[in-house]
Amino acid sequence: MTELSPATPGRAVLGIGRQQWADAWVGLKAISPLLIGSAAFGLAFGALINVAGINPWAGASASVIVAAGASQIAMVEAMRANAPAIIAILTGILINARFALYSAALAPIWAQFPMRWKLVLSYLMTDQSAVTSLQWADRYPDPVRRRWFTLGAAFPFVGVWVVGTVVGILLGPVIPAEWQIGFIVPLMFIAVLVPGLKRPAELVTLMVAGAVVLAAKGLPFGLNILVGIIAGLIAGATWETVADSRAGRNGSVESGKPDDTPDVAL
Repeated sequence: MTELSPATPGRAVLGIGRQQWADAWVGLKAISPLLIGSAAFGLAFGALINVAGINPWAGASASVIVAAGASQIAMVEAMRANAPAIIAILTGILINARFALYSAALAPIWAQFPMRWKLVLSYLMTDQSAVTSLQWADRYPDPVRRRWFTLGAAFPFVGVWVVGTVVGILLGPVIPAEWQIGFIVPLMFIAVLVPGLKRPAELVTLMVAGAVVLAAKGLPFGLNILVGIIAGLIAGATWETVADSRAGRNGSVESGKPDDTPDVAL
């Protein structure tokens, strides 16, 4: 990717330089196509708060304090199904485990950020803002401009999610209860996985997880979500293993080199 034009000085606004505002604005424009999904996701979570009978203030504050939409929805659904606490906790941990991968990917491009910036941006990080930050990192070799771009992408996305949650809580009573959960659960998997889909194995993971969640909705304690996550991970890993194995065999044939399988004497 080509680098952006050099920073230009300007009068500070609210103590923030003109160039920093410009970089944050670029971040907002980069993630803006995904803000509609954030709003819809927040709306779905707010509606679920009403269905589950959770205190609206507690539900709204969760979107501010936790800021982890997919795991929030899954855990609330488990609570709604009267699942043991351990099931709700394990479900949330499994869903949020993907952030360990984001952390490893973002660490090199955040290495020069001050610790206060790392803490704030880690709190604001979502699947969508992480992917956006990684895609644009090469355009911002200057770590100061890079962190303002990242803030411009991450903060509005979380802000829209929080506003969507509040609106969902307010409008929840007018949304038919019979289709709320069926709408929210597939949306959860789509919102979590689609931004990072690059390989067939990842698409298989999404499709299997979503299908199993819906097919197993009769399981008690909301276990269909936990089972769907595990089934999707297994299916994706299996698909990738088989694909790699086939690619290896095809490569051996095309290069004229024998594979590692020993000949059997007849």
